[in-house]
Amino acid sequence: MSIRLKKLELSGFKSFAKLARFDFARPITAIVGPNGSGKSNVAESIRWVLGEQSLKSIRGKRGEDLIFNGSASASRMSKASVALYFDNSSHQFPVEFDEVIISRRVYRDGKNEYLLNDSEVRLKDIIELLSNVGLGVSQHHIIGQGEADRVLYSSPKERQQAIEDALGLKIYQFKRQEAERKLYRTEENMRQAQALQKEIGPHLKHLERLVEKFKQVSETKIRLEKMLNDYLARSKAWLNAVSSDLYSKKKKPIEELARAEKKIKDLKDNLAGLKKIENEPKEVRESDSELADLRGHRTKIERDLGRLEGMLEAAEFADSSAEGEMISKEEVEALLSDIDNSLTSAMDTDVLEEVQGIIQEVISRISSFFSGPVLPENAKISKKDLFDKKKNLEEELARITEREKALVKKREELNLSFYESLQSQRLSENELFGLESEANDLRNTLRNFDIEQEKIKMREEEFSRELEEAKRHLGEDKINPGEAEAYSEPEREKAKKEIDRLKFRLEEAGGVDPAIVKEYEEIKARDEFFSRELDDLIKSAKSLREVSKELAEKIEHDFSGGVEKINKEFQRFFETMFGGGKAKLAIIRPEKQSKTEDEDLPEEMSSPEILKNEGGIDIDVSLPRKKIKGLDMLSGGERALTSIALLFAMSAVNPPPFLVLDETDAALDESNSRRYAEMLKSLSQTTQIITITHNRETMKQAGVLYGVTMGSDGISRMLSLKLSEAEEIAQ
Repeated sequence: MSIRLKKLELSGFKSFAKLARFDFARPITAIVGPNGSGKSNVAESIRWVLGEQSLKSIRGKRGEDLIFNGSASASRMSKASVALYFDNSSHQFPVEFDEVIISRRVYRDGKNEYLLNDSEVRLKDIIELLSNVGLGVSQHHIIGQGEADRVLYSSPKERQQAIEDALGLKIYQFKRQEAERKLYRTEENMRQAQALQKEIGPHLKHLERLVEKFKQVSETKIRLEKMLNDYLARSKAWLNAVSSDLYSKKKKPIEELARAEKKIKDLKDNLAGLKKIENEPKEVRESDSELADLRGHRTKIERDLGRLEGMLEAAEFADSSAEGEMISKEEVEALLSDIDNSLTSAMDTDVLEEVQGIIQEVISRISSFFSGPVLPENAKISKKDLFDKKKNLEEELARITEREKALVKKREELNLSFYESLQSQRLSENELFGLESEANDLRNTLRNFDIEQEKIKMREEEFSRELEEAKRHLGEDKINPGEAEAYSEPEREKAKKEIDRLKFRLEEAGGVDPAIVKEYEEIKARDEFFSRELDDLIKSAKSLREVSKELAEKIEHDFSGGVEKINKEFQRFFETMFGGGKAKLAIIRPEKQSKTEDEDLPEEMSSPEILKNEGGIDIDVSLPRKKIKGLDMLSGGERALTSIALLFAMSAVNPPPFLVLDETDAALDESNSRRYAEMLKSLSQTTQIITITHNRETMKQAGVLYGVTMGSDGISRMLSLKLSEAEEIAQ
């Protein structure tokens, strides 16, 4: 025996108000006591702690019916608890504890608690744990009072469950059911995933089109961003280049214009000084005035001198009239000399009046010379007086001539200085004209440069507008023109056309909300998740089907083999009980049929298959010396013996940790009681037996006897009894 039940503790359960402890140190433990003492509550407590859910089977209607309800002398309890202690040193229970304690508590509010070694667990955990040692939910190992023939009255399906429990197949049934539940949930999840995938499919396609459009727009934006940055960078470089070039070109004309304007200013200042000299030729005017006076006086003297000479000639002519009217050579030469001097003097003056006076004087001299001297008739002037007067006039004329020469020389010197000033002024004026012409040319050049500067300024303003427009169009963080090579004008025009084309494409495409991309990613992720889930679920479903199939095959194989073994033991125990006869378990296979035979309906509309029967286990018995082949024809004692034989057979094939028998021997006569006791003794070699009995033969086989009694307070108590006292009580 690999696992052993060590003890049972009850507290507040039904009539056991106080803590009661049953130690199971021997293979067979018998619990005895008078009717109504509460000994059957021990069997029910074991059934309850192992997970019984039917309160009817433990004689209750509500959870609080299991709690001690008090009596006239004892107060009621608030909870009931039962604990089973197992020796798990062999670790047949798949836990790490050497002692396994399974407990159950119920409170008056109906709350139930299941504990494993004082840790709260689920009922499912308890059932799966017990299934590992053949203690299934059918609880075939606990036969309550009046239930000796329970297995015979069970349905074939219930018998099958009891046998599966006895064979230890319930754990595989649980695993198979769990696999099928998981498969069902998996298939349901697959349907849901497919439905959700189908639901989001059209929306996903719509989003794909929008996202594709968004990608095209994004690619266009990226290209536009690149081109705009390149365009702005190269435009900026071009502006910098032309501005720098224009500055370089303007620098020299500006400097030259500054120099020319300085020279012009200097020349104008110089010319202003020259004009002052021209406007104030005082010495020249004074010299010219004095010279004019001298020349006028000289002319008068010369006229007077000419008259005197004429008078002298006339006097001499009068004296020599006999000699004829001849004019000497000397006189002609003197006349010509005088004319020459007068004309030379006229050429040396700029005064028109003086020139006219000199010319008139010359004309008069010539006329006077050729007309001959005419003396007055009564002239009484002597030659001496004439010579003296002539001498005086000649001396005065000499003085005037000297003075005139001095004035002429002085005037020539003044004229030379003045003409030099005039010439310097003319040269300065010519230079000023040239400089002003050059300055005008420079100004025209600078005006052309200013026009170019204005064009550059317009281009700079255009660049600023393009920069702001680009920032508005793409976002300020996207526009960052760096260093680049300057554009040529054809390249700039070509790039600008391409940028305008990309802008037009963006405007034509329209805006796509970036949230669409996020939504698409989320929907796509969901779709991919559903696809992965479907793949995983398909694989999981396939694996679960394989597991379910393997478990079904194992259960079927082990069940068929176990039934054969049980049949051998059943036949042996049956022969022992009845002194012969035959007993056999027969497996009933489930049969299926369809509600409709219409094969033309589509598969999804066809009716599901139903079971003609659920299958199970049937019992065939044949009593010796009787022609009885049905369970319904057996008497009460025969049914009890048959049920006990089957129960012992199941326990012999796969011994459970313990059997609880509540007065299963009550209907047996003395001879059958002995047979029953012998079978208990034989079965106790592999299974602990806890029996509640009044049968003396049964008590003889027990190693430990527990007596249960009840006092006036309605509380069940345990009594220690010696075997001799137990035999007396039994008699």
